[in-house]
Amino acid sequence: MGLMLGSSAIAAQQTPPNVVIVLADDMGFGHVAMNLDLATADSYNPQNLKRDSQRHKPELARSYAKKATPTLTQLANEGVRFTNAYVPSPLCGPSRAALMTGRYPQRFGIYNNADVKAAGLPVEENVLANNFRKAGYRTGAVGKWHLTKGEKKASYTLAQHPLDRGFDFFFGFDRSGTPYYDSKILELNRKPVKAEGYLTDQLTNHAIDFINQDKSKPFFLYMAYNAVHGPLNKAAPKEYQAPFNSGDRYLDYFYSYLYALDQGVAKIIKQLDSNGQLDNTIIMFLSDNGAPGGKPFPLPANAPFTGYKGQVWQGGTRVPVVIWGPKALVNGGRVDDAVISSMDLIPTALAAAGVDLSDNLDGNNLLPKLKRVEEDERQLFWASQLSHHWGFIRDAKGKKIDDKSTAEPAWAVRSGEWMLRYWADSKKTELFNVSTDHAEHHDIANKHPQVVKQLTADYKVWFDTLAKPAGWDKRYWEQLEVK
Repeated sequence: MGLMLGSSAIAAQQTPPNVVIVLADDMGFGHVAMNLDLATADSYNPQNLKRDSQRHKPELARSYAKKATPTLTQLANEGVRFTNAYVPSPLCGPSRAALMTGRYPQRFGIYNNADVKAAGLPVEENVLANNFRKAGYRTGAVGKWHLTKGEKKASYTLAQHPLDRGFDFFFGFDRSGTPYYDSKILELNRKPVKAEGYLTDQLTNHAIDFINQDKSKPFFLYMAYNAVHGPLNKAAPKEYQAPFNSGDRYLDYFYSYLYALDQGVAKIIKQLDSNGQLDNTIIMFLSDNGAPGGKPFPLPANAPFTGYKGQVWQGGTRVPVVIWGPKALVNGGRVDDAVISSMDLIPTALAAAGVDLSDNLDGNNLLPKLKRVEEDERQLFWASQLSHHWGFIRDAKGKKIDDKSTAEPAWAVRSGEWMLRYWADSKKTELFNVSTDHAEHHDIANKHPQVVKQLTADYKVWFDTLAKPAGWDKRYWEQLEVK
């Protein structure tokens, strides 16, 4: 699809807008105050509720979500909050590949993190930072990259480093995660650098440095915090930790780390305002996938949805999304329940910049939705691994066992109010009306055979356009095909 901003909007803007995309890591739908109207206390995952109730009152976690996200709440109140926003994969690497390209990562063989490690983001795929740079933008990436082969120094030889993918500036790391103190894998424009203090603050400071480098040109900043990805094993600096002192280490550390991210966003906004740039800046916020199910990830977690990171339930794929920006582009102060994808965000920002794109994108231009509420007829698809289980079974010596049950393939389709899901091992097809059944507790496939038939056919058409996985065992992938 070709994307082009209308002339009236360009005239109203006068100059192309700056763009800031803030990506949180492993943050659940209910971890931010903006979504607590949907993540109600009676919708908590029963297992999480039982586990956490042994350590603190669930009401405390809810109050912490409010206390930890004041800046994000303000962005949501003033911008457009999307409550039906999804990522194309419930895992970090594929989700980031989709965000950066505006395309389903399965189209180029990335179904899970193993595929990223095996091949990285193929050099043939266009990272949309290139489009910004060609349009005269400065481009910067700060934080977690996680898109190169092997997660080490392969990027230097395979042209998969951010500086080879359309970015002028990079500070961060290229692994799935790193400690918040004393990280050994940080780099600044290919050169290794030492960690300085708390990593969230260091990332924020480098983002501000990038913003201030040249105020004569518009900029695109990809701000990929590693918070709240583990390890969450040390107290945050006092200014972030002090408000969260219940005595439950898991609860206190998690929300202090999230608060540090929120305050990092506040510092970026303050700098933009000081520079006179804020009124011409679009800010987009999202998480890369749902929260994992382990102890460090407290309530409300992914409520009101079922499932976790790594699963194609909505708990793994439905994420918070907010878009805030100039009134000429964003009719803010409202909630939109249109079905959207993270693949839409950068194409939307490019449309706001007046940039025309190729027609091979899966992402849509959301500018019409940002200006007014529109009816939605969107279909989204998933094909994934690690659907029911996380990790691998290990033997007594700790060696991984290649057990198929740890990597059950599954696919899903969201179309209107319907969510169709297929589990390959059990050969079970489920259908839910997710407009009313958020937790997907009531399988109604038997009541709507024609819907199942049509959505299965739609999935087959989509699947037939995909590439084979780069690293995932192909015998599992083949189970995703509809014969």
